Amino acid sequence: MEYNNEYEKDPNYMEEEDEEEEITQEDAWAVISAYFEEKGLVRQQLDSFDEFIQNSMQEIVDESADIEIRPESQHNPGHQSDFTETIYKISFGQIYLSKPMMTESDGETATLFPKAARLRNLTYSAPLYVDVSKRVIKKGHDGEEVTETQDFTKVFIGKVPIMLRSSYCTLFQNSEKDLTELGECPYDQGGYFIINGSEKVLIAQEKMSTNQVYVFKKRQPNKYAYVGEVRSMAENQNRPPSTMFVRMLARANAKGGSSGQYIRCTLPYIKKEIPIIIVFRALGFVADKDILEHICYDFADTQMMELLRPSLEEAFVIQNQLVALDYIGTRGAPPGAPKEKRIKYARDILQKELLPHVGVGEFCETKKAYYFGYIIHRLLLCALGRRPEDDRDHYGNKRLDLAGPLLGGLFRMLFRKLTRDVRSYVQKCVDNGKEVNLQFAIKAKTITSGLKYSLATGNWGQANAAGTRAGVSQVLNRLTYASTLSHLRRLNSPIGREGKLAKPRQLHNSQWVLYDTMSFVLVNFRQLPAGINAIVAISCYSGYNQEDSVIMNQSSIDRGFFRSLFFRSYRDEEKKMGTLVKEHFGRPDRAVTMGMRHGSYEKLDDDGLAPPGTRVSGEDVIIGKTTPISQDEAQGQSSRYSRRDHSISLRHSETGMVDQVLLTTNADGLRFVKVRVRSVRIPQIGDKFSSRHGQKGTVGMTYTQEDMPWTIEGVTPDIIVNPHAIPSRMTIGQLIECIMGKVAAHMGKEGDATPFTDVTVDNISKALHKCGYQMRGFERMYNGHTGRPLTAMIFLGPTYYQRLKHMVDDKIHSRGRGPVQILTRQPAEGRSRDGGLRFGEMERDCMIAHGAANFLKERLFDQSDAYRVHVCESCGLIAIANLKKNSFECRGCKNKTDIVQVHIPYACKLLFQELMSMAIAPRMLTKDLKSAKGRKSGASSLVFS
Repeated sequence: MEYNNEYEKDPNYMEEEDEEEEITQEDAWAVISAYFEEKGLVRQQLDSFDEFIQNSMQEIVDESADIEIRPESQHNPGHQSDFTETIYKISFGQIYLSKPMMTESDGETATLFPKAARLRNLTYSAPLYVDVSKRVIKKGHDGEEVTETQDFTKVFIGKVPIMLRSSYCTLFQNSEKDLTELGECPYDQGGYFIINGSEKVLIAQEKMSTNQVYVFKKRQPNKYAYVGEVRSMAENQNRPPSTMFVRMLARANAKGGSSGQYIRCTLPYIKKEIPIIIVFRALGFVADKDILEHICYDFADTQMMELLRPSLEEAFVIQNQLVALDYIGTRGAPPGAPKEKRIKYARDILQKELLPHVGVGEFCETKKAYYFGYIIHRLLLCALGRRPEDDRDHYGNKRLDLAGPLLGGLFRMLFRKLTRDVRSYVQKCVDNGKEVNLQFAIKAKTITSGLKYSLATGNWGQANAAGTRAGVSQVLNRLTYASTLSHLRRLNSPIGREGKLAKPRQLHNSQWVLYDTMSFVLVNFRQLPAGINAIVAISCYSGYNQEDSVIMNQSSIDRGFFRSLFFRSYRDEEKKMGTLVKEHFGRPDRAVTMGMRHGSYEKLDDDGLAPPGTRVSGEDVIIGKTTPISQDEAQGQSSRYSRRDHSISLRHSETGMVDQVLLTTNADGLRFVKVRVRSVRIPQIGDKFSSRHGQKGTVGMTYTQEDMPWTIEGVTPDIIVNPHAIPSRMTIGQLIECIMGKVAAHMGKEGDATPFTDVTVDNISKALHKCGYQMRGFERMYNGHTGRPLTAMIFLGPTYYQRLKHMVDDKIHSRGRGPVQILTRQPAEGRSRDGGLRFGEMERDCMIAHGAANFLKERLFDQSDAYRVHVCESCGLIAIANLKKNSFECRGCKNKTDIVQVHIPYACKLLFQELMSMAIAPRMLTKDLKSAKGRKSGASSLVFS
């Protein structure tokens, strides 16, 4: 006690201790910032990829068995060999990966940088080499062996796509200055691939954790009460996990107690469930005491022992290991197999397939028995209510497959395919007595195109193979910097869309900590902002901001408010059309070129490209390209044409300026061009804007500054939002942001709006009052049209607004007449195809309800797919008509005179003909119905009057 008092007397000591213990929020943020400063936000992708390159690839090559080939015995009576047997062995050794390289069409190689790969549509990949050794073992008649060994170092086996900013990327650990010189953004964190010029990201795949015991309670009524499961998967093994289930049967009419419930388990490749005690006896534990030792751990636990009684009684008849193995083998081995085969089958299953993560070698039975006992123990604890059931959706029970495991699985599959091809090639050479050329045997295309296919399409696995997963690789989202980061850190849970389970889709409480709020600095928001601090008033003004519209200040727009640039690239290449003939960029000559477009060719230079700075608008040709006409075509056409036009024109709804033109060669050495068109997008009526609280709206009207309301200080708002947007949506955050912004603007300081901190509305209001404003942010405003004060006080202040990508210029669409579908001859669909506007079922219902029959006919018939057919009056089938010769004939009843014209939709005619192909005859009876009734009954008739 004295010891303590002595220190308590010293006041400085207590202060020092407090200082040491207390960690403020600022300290926590300092640690978080330092962590992200060092690691970045996509470190998980980079680490996973590096692990794949540094370890997994070598392990995959090492675990592949040597290729061993024996020549098939060739019967050659006259030939006497010196050796009795020849064995060829091929083994793969160390692998090497070089820096990303590209090979030009003339064979020259150079280091490849990401920017060049993006611009030239190349794949950013590095060559992979492996050491291969070939041994030929020849056995002589006297038993002597002669071995010839030949080593091949660094044999090229394919190209591996490289993740940007990983240890093997050319940008790794470059300074900001170097990155800028290489045409890269210093803020870009990498973590994606470049395949054929497009950026691809691998989405992390969520899965259940392997080698972990889960116990679930089944919803009754069910055959089983509890199920224990473990997905067993040996380390560094590509085999799919071997799932083992241990199930406790539900006992019908159970009375309180828990006796009488059998426990059975499912073994891989065994059709029926096996009682657990039989499995223990098959593993070599025969005595009941030994078995219970592995399950209960405590013989004093009578409740647990009682639960196991039915299972012990069930397996009482089998008291021998061999009998137990035979019991299992009978339920798995092919029918009719002898006893030895059945026992061997059961032994193999228990050794190799049962819980492979515990061990797949011999003498693992004891380990497996303990683990198997542990699974049953967990099941019993749950059944006795001593332990809750496991939660599938808990984050601790999940694991993520990132780039490393995903590429590892794919590479293993492709490397196996490569070794199979090598085997078949060498076998063929050996059988035919040819020399084995390993350079020729190893097809590098297998790995190169296999990896490229999966990353390019997102179908994870080999092409046309079963069990491929879709959507694993996606095109990187570049809408904003934050959207790119979000895409690089995304997870995918493999639950089907048709599943109606709510639980996996809900936010689980083990995930709460994962969400970070003060990420503003971490995502470089200051350097790469996504919007503008606009002065926003919340008010009804002129009625043009109803229903989520906003009124915008035209004078602000003229000063550059929310003005943005939109770029679109057009690309084309000179494809080869045969060995000698190929396409050619150039300005087409109308005199010798057929199939020229309606657009203007005036903007093209002699090389066939529109130069930078040219103003282009709808359907102007920006890349001129022609192909020679083949001899067959030239004979059919008039002989003056020697070329056909294949030019590319601007989209018909766009205008802009040619920004950049790139003329280069692609991977095949063909000339290839990209033209980038720039258009300035100025906010206009119909464009979409949003605050950061989900308050999105379109511009309903723009007023010049003199027509906007103004405050005493002469401040006019840039945006006026309707007050009805606030109450029902309860976006209080926007109101707080507005008054906080007002305080920050007046005090010249930054306002902290992080949630869950001590920022309160009262504190902000008091600070605003000190600045000389109404404490809740209201101001007196004057009508811009009349100059009179507005009756109500208006809430006004700066709010951060963003421009969204939905712009009216990209959506404007109308059509009078235009292209139709080939099959139905109805107008095409969609803006890009210059299609019509759909008059659907509901619109049809409205017209029927109105009784507007003529309008209905005009929409659905005259303006859609009106068609005329000739119909036989006597049998009602479509007749043959030759209007030039004025001859008509019905093939059905040989009638040539009673034929009438009928107007029906083309789609209807198509339906009738499709029904005819199914031997159903729809007949159009054009005569009076009374005469139609006199027809023979039984003929199918469809009456058109």
